[in-house]
Amino acid sequence: MALSINKGYALGANQGDARVALPWYVILHESGNQKDVYDANAVLNEVKFMRSNWSNAYSTYFVGGGGQIYQIGDPGYVSWAALSANPYAPVQIELARTADRETFRRDYQAYIALARQSAQTYGIPLTLDEGSAGNRGIKTHAWVTANYGGDHVDPYAYLASWGISKAQLATDLAGGMSNCSPAADNPNVVTVKYVPGYGVAALGDNGKQIPGSNLKLKHGTAWRSNGISIVGNQACYNVGRGWWLPQQYTDQAGLITINYVPGYGVATVNSSGKQIAGSNTKFKTGSRWQSATVVKIRGQVCYKVSNSEYIPAQYTRGSGKTFQ
Repeated sequence: MALSINKGYALGANQGDARVALPWYVILHESGNQKDVYDANAVLNEVKFMRSNWSNAYSTYFVGGGGQIYQIGDPGYVSWAALSANPYAPVQIELARTADRETFRRDYQAYIALARQSAQTYGIPLTLDEGSAGNRGIKTHAWVTANYGGDHVDPYAYLASWGISKAQLATDLAGGMSNCSPAADNPNVVTVKYVPGYGVAALGDNGKQIPGSNLKLKHGTAWRSNGISIVGNQACYNVGRGWWLPQQYTDQAGLITINYVPGYGVATVNSSGKQIAGSNTKFKTGSRWQSATVVKIRGQVCYKVSNSEYIPAQYTRGSGKTFQ
């Protein structure tokens, strides 16, 4: 894919590090800022902040907002985002967070393409986190921490929340966009199903509709859920920012999809919360079951799937949990 880079926020003369970086690493980061998720101006604000505070920290590029790439530092030169590894990275790339699947897809594709292009420009191998300090290749901040010190472990947790494993990231970096299909079936993504052209109002923690939220939660948009709870007497998905998306207005309305370890099943419980022996052979990962009733059993949200059987919500699509 052709890369369009916005250089309008790049550091000016006499700003940033003047040292030429050794061509050892392209370093991948993730912003870790939940404000990026819902604020339409958050990505640009991050870029402006990094530019204005370059004397503290900055990366070469920032990716976000649906595949937009902003240049901050000068590629080829040292930037300040990875402590002692900085002198060895001619390019460091930040990735913004989002809860929208299409935005993530575009961001991830740009992230991969930019990393590949940068590595090829400086003759850096398209390998991911291989070897120890001095072994050239594309590295994550987690690898930098393991080999140079520090406490950051990005971007793995954020990518995993969208269904991108370390193995998938390595494959996409090595093979390019022809192999890239992020979040094809993320078990924590739900899609708004309402009236075409309209949106659904999110509920607040008090069960009341949040004004203006329907402008975000439009029919057909997909959102990553951080968990399931009962809000306003109905099952809702936590899509962040204190917003709860009612399940009845999603592709999971009236049913549940089992989300557990691939190849295994989940045991149901009875109304007392005790597991029902042998039920896990029936309620296997990926299977779908009708359920219009949600209750709490011993403080745990559960879906009723028969007169005497309940599935804990933590083992269903949208639970926010990832099983391997």
